[in-house]
Amino acid sequence: MNRKVLSKLCKFSSTTTRSSQDKDKIQSRIAIGTNRLSTPQPHGTFPSVIATAIQNNINTFETTLDKEEEMRRGMTDAIMFLDDSDGSSPGEKFHFREKSLKVIGKISYRTCTNIECGDADGNDDKSSSQRLQGDVLQEQNHARGDKSNINNHAAQTTTTIYHNLSPWFIRETISKSPLVEMYQNLAPVDLIYCAHNPEAQGTEMIMKDAPLEDVREHVKETLIRAFITFEQLVGEQKIGSYGVCSNGLGLSSSHPMHLSWEDVLAASAEAARRVHGDVLGGGVADGEGAGNEHVNHFSTMQLPVNLLEIHGLKVANRVKDYLASPHAKDIAGMPLPNQVQIHSTRPLTCYPDRGTGTGYPFKLVDYLIPTAEDGSGKGWSHDFRGIPAFYTTVLNETMAHFDATPLLEIKEEEGRELTMEERETLDGCKLLQSMIHDLDANLSSGHLRSFAAYEEDLYTKVIPMMHGTFEELDANSAAVLQRFFQAHGTAVRYSIAKTTRQLLKQGGDGVQRYDIPDDMTMQEFAIRFLLEQQCDGEYAKEPSIDRIIVGCPKAEHVIEAVQAANKGETL
Repeated sequence: MNRKVLSKLCKFSSTTTRSSQDKDKIQSRIAIGTNRLSTPQPHGTFPSVIATAIQNNINTFETTLDKEEEMRRGMTDAIMFLDDSDGSSPGEKFHFREKSLKVIGKISYRTCTNIECGDADGNDDKSSSQRLQGDVLQEQNHARGDKSNINNHAAQTTTTIYHNLSPWFIRETISKSPLVEMYQNLAPVDLIYCAHNPEAQGTEMIMKDAPLEDVREHVKETLIRAFITFEQLVGEQKIGSYGVCSNGLGLSSSHPMHLSWEDVLAASAEAARRVHGDVLGGGVADGEGAGNEHVNHFSTMQLPVNLLEIHGLKVANRVKDYLASPHAKDIAGMPLPNQVQIHSTRPLTCYPDRGTGTGYPFKLVDYLIPTAEDGSGKGWSHDFRGIPAFYTTVLNETMAHFDATPLLEIKEEEGRELTMEERETLDGCKLLQSMIHDLDANLSSGHLRSFAAYEEDLYTKVIPMMHGTFEELDANSAAVLQRFFQAHGTAVRYSIAKTTRQLLKQGGDGVQRYDIPDDMTMQEFAIRFLLEQQCDGEYAKEPSIDRIIVGCPKAEHVIEAVQAANKGETL
């Protein structure tokens, strides 16, 4: 990594100072999720985000399987840059404590096609997608090949998503993981691997209407086997500890995909007993590690917690109070972890189906949107008192462009019937005006809540309808529509933010009422709300959430998250 490039990208790090011990504590509870750090990105963006976070006292970073190599390179570059530069104060060297930076990876899902997948034995049969040992089917999507090539006789391609937590798959994943090399070679880095959505192991049983108690027992047994493997990998110095990242932990016990925190802790205790020996003595350990110190290396629970999905707060409080209880040192003679960190995933993203289906997410955020069509100025959506004025101008000009009145005047003035081409143009203009009118009306309907859903509707319904109406648009008309959709996208973001804010402030229909200040962004309110939640049980007297995982594609987003956590006033 070019130091000048990284130095330039890290220019935001000086905007926040460590002025007090309390601020340090608050900042350290922000964690960085790197899933949104995807290509294309400016060269050096990944390490700049990590370096900026470290400089602002953030020490926890989450990644996914497809981003592991980027995380290894980014973390290595960031540490080298900071280790060779000044710290937060002029002339102060940046010092790293051993294993002070936590990197969290995930294991579970794999995707393959009928063209590329072999089987668990390494056979190269590409005629169909093969199941590996421990695979549980989650989803299949079918798509044809290149439709434009008339000589393409290939059958449809099947993309299959499996969930796998088998010991074989875990070891296979770890053996190829660049994060393990990073963990072993970089002293400041600690590595935690999480079993991702272990409740998905029961999907096929649920689809077959198996009794829920059988499904949950199967999931628990799968967890025990997975945790045994993780415990062994800790002993082999491949990872530092392990945990779970689960949507199911945030679901009520009546939901089919619910994952019990009690089962998770019990599975970790049983795995520790089998690997390290019965804590009461006389037990026989399974696998490596027998006779070692009786330690449970389960360290992390990640679950959704946000303003609209608050069940996870109850789970966090129960876990912490249980572990703080003097009666919970072990389960039936099996060791419990000394401490479990609770991480909030999706703090700014809510799913109507709680992340268990295909529903579109909606964001608990205000948007930074243009104040002028040319983008020369920008403002936060909560500071606007209505849709940006330039949108109305663009709307009127678009409607005027597709006004077919001149064609009707020709029919009256010339006393003739319209040609087929003129009739098609007239019908097309009427249809486009109707479509644009409907899109405009949606802005004030209160029904727009998800920008992802809006985009899906745009690309699968609106645009195909346009192509079906006009074989080909002239360049001027195409430019007019492009201009409208850009302006409409800005208006949609404003409308979504306004509707979401109203929903949170009014409450009702299962939604808690929140008193969000008019001059505060929703993302700032959401982060500060989670940071201020405290355990309310008998034994635990500490914050409910240890880390809030925030997606930060750019270094300046890290600063925004830190500043949101760093505001001094109480909600």
